[in-house]
Amino acid sequence: MQERVQKKDRSGYLFDNRALVALIIPLIIEQTLAVLVGMADSIMVASVGEAAVSGVSLVDNIMVLLINVFSALATGGAVVAGQYLG
Repeated sequence: MQERVQKKDRSGYLFDNRALVALIIPLIIEQTLAVLVGMADSIMVASVGEAAVSGVSLVDNIMVLLINVFSALATGGAVVAGQYLG
C-alpha cells in the first residue's frame, strides 16, 4: 500500500494564508448577501405594518438556518466525493 505524501511548505503548513483568504472571501460575500436580502425583505414589508415585518423577520431567520444547513451538507458532500474520486 502506498502512502500519500502531501507537500508542505517550509513553515510546516499544507497551504499558505493567501490560499486561505481565497477560500474565505467568497464565504464572507455569500453571508453578507444573505443578510442584505433579509434586510431588503424587511424594508419592502415595512410599509405594511409591524406584524408583517415580524413575520418576515422570523421567516428570514429560518431561511438563513436552512441555507447554512444545506451549504454545510454540500461542502461535506464535496469532500466525500473528492475523497471517493481520488
